[in-house]
Amino acid sequence: MLEAERKQGQFPLLEMSHLLYGGKDQFDRFLERQSFFDDHPMFKVNHDFYNKSRQDQILLNAERTVEAMKKLSLADPNYYTPNVLCPQGIFISTVHYAMVIPAFQVLASDEQISKWMTSLKNFSAFGCYAQTELGHGSDVQNLKTVAVFDKQTSEFVIHTPNIEATKFWPGELGLYCEFALVFAQLQVDGKGYGVHPFWIRIRDKETHKPLSGIEIGDIGPKMGYAVKDNGFMSFDHYRAPLDSLLNRYIKVSKDGKVERQGNPKVGYGSMMYMRNILCDQYTKFGGRALAIAVRYSLYRKQFKDDNKQEIRILDYQCQQQKLFPLLAEFYACVFGSVKIKELVNENFNRISQKNDFSLLGLTHAVLSGAKANYTYFVSNCAEWCRLSCGGHGFAHYSGLPIIFFEMSPNITLEGENTILNLQLARYLLKQLQHVVQKPSAVPEFFKFLSLETAKFDDVTTIESLITLLGLNCANLTKYAAQKLMSHPDMKESWDTKSGIALAKAASTFIPYFNMLCFLDTINNKAKETKEILTVLARIYGITMLLNNMQGLLLKNQLSSQQIKALQDTRESLYPIIRVNALCLVEAQGLSDNSLQSLIAPREGDVYMNMYNFASKENSLNKQQVHNGINYIQKMREVNAKL
Repeated sequence: MLEAERKQGQFPLLEMSHLLYGGKDQFDRFLERQSFFDDHPMFKVNHDFYNKSRQDQILLNAERTVEAMKKLSLADPNYYTPNVLCPQGIFISTVHYAMVIPAFQVLASDEQISKWMTSLKNFSAFGCYAQTELGHGSDVQNLKTVAVFDKQTSEFVIHTPNIEATKFWPGELGLYCEFALVFAQLQVDGKGYGVHPFWIRIRDKETHKPLSGIEIGDIGPKMGYAVKDNGFMSFDHYRAPLDSLLNRYIKVSKDGKVERQGNPKVGYGSMMYMRNILCDQYTKFGGRALAIAVRYSLYRKQFKDDNKQEIRILDYQCQQQKLFPLLAEFYACVFGSVKIKELVNENFNRISQKNDFSLLGLTHAVLSGAKANYTYFVSNCAEWCRLSCGGHGFAHYSGLPIIFFEMSPNITLEGENTILNLQLARYLLKQLQHVVQKPSAVPEFFKFLSLETAKFDDVTTIESLITLLGLNCANLTKYAAQKLMSHPDMKESWDTKSGIALAKAASTFIPYFNMLCFLDTINNKAKETKEILTVLARIYGITMLLNNMQGLLLKNQLSSQQIKALQDTRESLYPIIRVNALCLVEAQGLSDNSLQSLIAPREGDVYMNMYNFASKENSLNKQQVHNGINYIQKMREVNAKL
């Protein structure tokens, strides 16, 4: 049914695939890993999975992790495709490889790395990242867990002073990990030295029971992450050895002498790694949702045309409005994530090789904004794709609810998105000050802050859209700065008077950044895909402006005629995307097993797929007369007495 749609695509599919994955080698590696999941019986998608208890789901996920480890390198964050491909939940090892190991690479001394890295990579030392507490998440500097140095024994006494200080939410803590990277307030001779990480064993090597002085458990069911054992942990004066403190940037001697070196903000390094993965790899879940929704919209027909032929719902303009701007945004985020990955790698190369922290602030700011923008995009994209598939999108067999449930936590974890936007806002204000006082110090990505006005013959070109997006962000940043400075107490103003304006300004930066990356891809990497990518870029830029043009309206820099031109142009571009929509989502190279959807096969009868599952595979139907029928009779007896 869809072959004719494939044939009308107007660009070379393979070139687009290479662009989406960063090159031929990366795409080939993806296909190789995907074939492993497609061919292995344990990874065949079974939609009856959702009828299983949480305990059974967790055990199945554990079995799948073992099978994946036999074939794939789960430790390489540059190719984090296993979690994108693995059905029904992410692997047990995710936090260990994505956060614990990077934290060691950034925060541990050479001696500690030599001692532990082999064990970490081969999984013989399995740990979690224990930072968040019941009472504190984003406010890391005010965590309550303490690590008090005992001069008599040269040990750290790790303690949970109150219920709020209980470690809460770390993944892989509840059931599995034997070690924990515990973030605690370092105290020596009654003096506080801030929050630092301590690598400690928390479970017995032989019995796996919590060690004396430590209480551990799983926090319970959640909206998503059903197979992830997010846990809690508290300490009762637990003693950890001197070398448990990761000490590349701070050292405590046996007699209690404290020595600092380097930039203390490098402590955020492991979170940067995880945020980079969220931007680079987990953005692809948005593409998966779009592949399902676009295919289903081609299979699904509703209402008849003048020739009494039923119409594919993707031919309706309202359905295109739901999906095509999201498709353009997916491509924008993918191209933006490539530049972010380069920036993150360059930052850590400078730190590790030259002890050069000059890129840390820029990297942190861009990555903060991108994590906030991209994770919201994926969650929003999954939900709109679900809505675009009507009732069937609500069913787990569509493959869409699991994307929403598994991706929604990313809005909160590794930096709550509002807080991250405010961190980007702080950097925007700093660069705005540099624009006036020291223009040469402003990084290239932030030079747009000097914009005051602009004139256009055509507001819908890529170049015009980039300028408008930059001007919009610049105006909002200046407005936020004025609002912030209008109150005498800067701290109070930030917290209670200007937060909305600051977050709004920051939220408009990443669309500008993405458009720069989109244009760079079109000019320097694309060949025969230039034309369709240009259409996508224009749709993305127009959509971002129409969604938030407050900064331009504040200064009357966009007329009603120009706004109408933006709206009309976007709608005029939809027919081009309609012709190419299937090829644009299939450029991801996702197999049917990867999509995990009965409503979006490459070819086949979607209605027969759904019926066969309901009638033959749904375990609830295996018992013709369910035990629950006994309660129907009891209900009748109760009502008979009324």
